[in-house]
Amino acid sequence: MFSLVSLPSKLWPSPSSSTPSVPCTEGSKSTTRTVDSVSLVFHHDAPKLSTSRLLFVHIGAAMTLFLATTDSTIVSTSLPTITSDLTASQSQYTWVAVAYMLTQTACQPLYGKISDLVGRKNVLYTSIVVFALGSLLCGTAKSIMGLILARALAGVGGGGIVSSVWVITSEIVEPKNRAKWSQALSVTWSCSAVAGPLLGGLFSCKSITTLQSTRQHCCFLQVYMNLPICMVASILLVLSLRDVNMGRASGASWQTFARRFDFLGLLLFMAGTGLLIVGFSFVTSNGWTSPSTLSLIIIGPLILIIGGFYEVHTSRDALFPPVAFQSLTTVCILIITFLHNLAFNAGTFYLALYFQAVNGSTPLEAGIQMLPYSLGSSLASMPAAWLIGYWQKKTGDTTGQKWVITSGLLIAIVGFGLLALLNEHSLRLVQSIFPLVTGVGIGMLFHAPYQVFAKALGPSDLATGTSAFFLVRFTGATIGLAVAGLIFDGVLSQHLPSDYHIQGSSSSINWTSLSLIRPLSLKWEVLGAVSRAIRTIWFVCTPVLFVAMLVSIAIKR
Repeated sequence: MFSLVSLPSKLWPSPSSSTPSVPCTEGSKSTTRTVDSVSLVFHHDAPKLSTSRLLFVHIGAAMTLFLATTDSTIVSTSLPTITSDLTASQSQYTWVAVAYMLTQTACQPLYGKISDLVGRKNVLYTSIVVFALGSLLCGTAKSIMGLILARALAGVGGGGIVSSVWVITSEIVEPKNRAKWSQALSVTWSCSAVAGPLLGGLFSCKSITTLQSTRQHCCFLQVYMNLPICMVASILLVLSLRDVNMGRASGASWQTFARRFDFLGLLLFMAGTGLLIVGFSFVTSNGWTSPSTLSLIIIGPLILIIGGFYEVHTSRDALFPPVAFQSLTTVCILIITFLHNLAFNAGTFYLALYFQAVNGSTPLEAGIQMLPYSLGSSLASMPAAWLIGYWQKKTGDTTGQKWVITSGLLIAIVGFGLLALLNEHSLRLVQSIFPLVTGVGIGMLFHAPYQVFAKALGPSDLATGTSAFFLVRFTGATIGLAVAGLIFDGVLSQHLPSDYHIQGSSSSINWTSLSLIRPLSLKWEVLGAVSRAIRTIWFVCTPVLFVAMLVSIAIKR
């Protein structure tokens, strides 16, 4: 298999005459490869890095990946307290999380293309700086709108980190050793599911520090955790990747990028996704029949459909490499990735809300109560990665990944079905066992889908293919949160008692104080309405994952 030195990108027009060929060397051997009108060079082996350098690269990559992925879940336990502290509305509750993932998603197609021009390392280092700046602004935000905008900026950097980390580590490791080395990133991704809710709860717990507001807790978290880790990770990456050339296409230029990149397709995708999410958020305040709500929910998908039609027929470089749709396996992986992340994000955010609203737990207590779910997903990824590596070494194909994916989806289906049985009277033991089962199933799919997807791509499509993969992954997570918020708001508004007056602003609830409602009959009625709204989200996630499991059966070796 080829490993990448210069990736071909479709940034150049088709030649009008015969295409030149360029010899590629490996020792004394040479190979000719032509792509459009640009000559590209491939080495047959990955860059020869020592084990110690590979180790330091993966440590630095894991640190940045941990921050980027943790930031998408870190607000899950602290978000109810943050929105109460900043007097945010229910729709703004969802947007604090959605803003990060929306920009993280929308910028994915740019990363692969720009890295062809400036190199993988430059994209990664720039993304780390943008992420750190966004984190700093999150910590200093004095309003809910400022926090949302800062989260959006951090998402731009976080998306670049995730995409670049996977591509760089895939390029510097020999193909036969990728499964072994990628376990570190797989475990890192799953560990973020543990650390995110727990850290969010820890730093929003006012009893552990002398700080006076949740905003100040967030400042402590963003400044004193994210920034130093970004600095240390950057130093490790710069030193360990020195003199390593990768991912820059010879002959590429910004002029050809401007001429060939599909800016209109990206704009249509961002507009359609954004309008759809905004439309969902309007349902709470304006209702389904409002012209503003209906117009956005109708126009958003319509723009996405137009964008899809345009992508198929455009003469520019499409957001997705054509090879991603030429294989049944890659199509199945993209569908599974979308549905898996839709359920994962909805489950994480609203499980944390369940513990705080229904049990009356503090954010820190909710983070601790989520440990079975988080540890289940984290621990399950390690034996899954070991099994994949063992089976791939034994057979040389992706059969192990396929059965890990199918088995994980089956366990996740059972887990979400069990979560849908929880209510305001559920025992604490049951509240631990059901999330544990769910977490095990979810964790088995953190890395296996990408392994299958990357193996189905040629080296020339690795960068753009990886960007497309994470575009789908983050889109699923973003849409999942938006749909979950819509379901929650709709069901809650129908079942809240009419004589219950919402505390705080006209559209904000102090979730952790619901257990203090008196009289008791009103308390249990309110808690029943909240638990029913959350259970409905989990109930919807169950058939979604069932569809993903059916699709996984069609994956080929």
